[in-house]
Amino acid sequence: MNLNEIIRNRVSVKNYVNEKVDPKLLIELLDDAVYAPNHKMREPWRFILIDQDRKDALKQAFINQVGVIDAKDEDKFDTIFSAPMVIAFIMKLNKNYNDEIEDLQAVGTVVQNFMLLAYEKGIGTAWKTPAFIELDGFKEALGIGTDELVVSLIRVGKTDKFPAPKKRVPAKERVTMY
Repeated sequence: MNLNEIIRNRVSVKNYVNEKVDPKLLIELLDDAVYAPNHKMREPWRFILIDQDRKDALKQAFINQVGVIDAKDEDKFDTIFSAPMVIAFIMKLNKNYNDEIEDLQAVGTVVQNFMLLAYEKGIGTAWKTPAFIELDGFKEALGIGTDELVVSLIRVGKTDKFPAPKKRVPAKERVTMY
């Protein structure tokens, strides 16, 4: 498959087969994904892999930190963590606003690289940013510092069928020549 085909056909996957994903393969994909543009080579990212075996422990640690979570957050948590693997993409906060924006863009590029590489290997992904990732209790449960941001949770798993890609507005309809 050519790169343009990978880009056009990669989709968010909601349904996964009940099969573990080899963490070594995911780390290999992340090793390639980090070749993303990043200002001054700050490489402002780190990753936490959470497999199904640790999901319940994370949920309990999260509840222990925040006390009670509402039903909506609990449903969202259970849905996100129903994937065979979830990867948290973490970014260190930067006191310089412009640098922090560039760092956030760089981490987003690593996420995109990872998702494209996973698709190329036949692995489904979905980018999630639920509100609870901002909660100190969730961050503490995952071992994330107060000086760090959870940029995204990426659901990862094997799928027996990729959904059809959704049509996009052609760029030529949104281009202005100056």
